[in-house]
Amino acid sequence: MHAFWMHSAYIRITVKKDAVLTVRLPATTRRRLEALARQEGRSMSAQAERLIEQGMGAGVPARGRLRTTSSLAGVLRGGRVPTVADFREVRALISASLLRRTRLHDDRRR
Repeated sequence: MHAFWMHSAYIRITVKKDAVLTVRLPATTRRRLEALARQEGRSMSAQAERLIEQGMGAGVPARGRLRTTSSLAGVLRGGRVPTVADFREVRALISASLLRRTRLHDDRRR
């Protein structure tokens, strides 16, 4: 089950996952996967799923796909450009969230 926070409204999206895959891999690869999952705030399972989907092209047949790099120029063309006010609003939200967490952490230490 996936849960997402979006503007102070809690939205729950349920995705049925009914297949299990066991994979053997080198310890160094596992440590890299753990570090990446931790860095991106995901479980190892979610991180592995994301990387597999990304590697498979999320539905693009492997035979027709070439492993090349491409420019990101123009990818966001036509999209809304954030304003300075947007950045200030996000910064204020993040600051308030961090302040609440810091206070909670400090209260628990006492």
